[in-house]
Amino acid sequence: MPSIVLSFVGQQDPVSDNTHEDGSIVSLLRHLVDQQNAIKQVVLLYTTGANGTQARAELTQGWLADAPFGLNADRVESIPVGDALSHDPVNVGLAVQAARQGLDLALGHCDPQDTLELNASSGTPVMKSAWGILQAAGYAPKSRLWQVRNPREQRPDQVRVFQSNMQWLRQEFDLTVIQQQLRDYTYNGALATLQVAGLASPGLVALLTYGYCRLSLDFARAQAAIAPYPTLLAPRWRAEIAALVQRNPQALLREAYFSAVIEFKNHNFSNFLVRVSQFQEKALHYLVNQALGGQPPLPNSFDETTAFWDTLAQVHPQLNEFLSTYQFRNRPLERKGFLNRPKLIAILGVAELRDEPWRDWNIVELEVVK
Repeated sequence: MPSIVLSFVGQQDPVSDNTHEDGSIVSLLRHLVDQQNAIKQVVLLYTTGANGTQARAELTQGWLADAPFGLNADRVESIPVGDALSHDPVNVGLAVQAARQGLDLALGHCDPQDTLELNASSGTPVMKSAWGILQAAGYAPKSRLWQVRNPREQRPDQVRVFQSNMQWLRQEFDLTVIQQQLRDYTYNGALATLQVAGLASPGLVALLTYGYCRLSLDFARAQAAIAPYPTLLAPRWRAEIAALVQRNPQALLREAYFSAVIEFKNHNFSNFLVRVSQFQEKALHYLVNQALGGQPPLPNSFDETTAFWDTLAQVHPQLNEFLSTYQFRNRPLERKGFLNRPKLIAILGVAELRDEPWRDWNIVELEVVK
């Protein structure tokens, strides 16, 4: 596995003058090489000035050129952190900014199969902590955070180089966001957050894709998303999506109703009113079609409207006669063109129609306000 190593340079790098032991940078690289990791690139951040670590960075670069590393100069980049941090090496904000610059440089060398190796044991305490902050913030999703123990303080049961991890903190943040997105039915956003957080699994991706496509009324794609996972959804949900794919009128009406409820819960009141209007029209179309027994079928385009009204007059003469005298807001009802709400309501026979000759039709009575 190719590794890109990032580290601040400390006063104990590459070798401690006091203990003559390897510093944390060399110790980490030895560990990675022992674990069969190919060192692709090393990025070293050093401070400047009288008490800076530039000389230590140069020594480290020379040390890494020798065996067992054999890293050429072009594979070990040393960059200054800037005057601000060099003069204030305990400022955590400046340390994070410098670490971010090093991280951006490393990402320029990074391929999908590479891993960022973050050394949290060189430099001042705030420099060491900067890598964990960046990892927890999600700036280094495919990374490992390493710590190197002081050999003078290491116990017999402890290893010198060990991995830490702050990504769990980032994942907790992401999970909080995902849970809110699910409560808001923002399935596409939840899917994107899940993937960026590295928490996605095939089953979760399928479920969120199903939810997003279903809300988008793309029922065929929603069904296809869950098809490879027969146990993910309860039988009820599978039956519902199958009915929607088959364009079952009652299933479509239920879907329109729940879509309106979702818009209302999310305070999208304009969309809610649109959904309610769509539901009303679909409900009226469904009930009129039931009342007419499918004869004539309701027009799907303007070109079919003339044939609809002509056939209605032939098949249902009493209804046609009634419609000829029906008024909506003191105006005669036009028996032509599309079936708008007044025409649909008139056909259904609400309120005023209950005593008309054709009231015995098996029509579901609706209380509809004109």
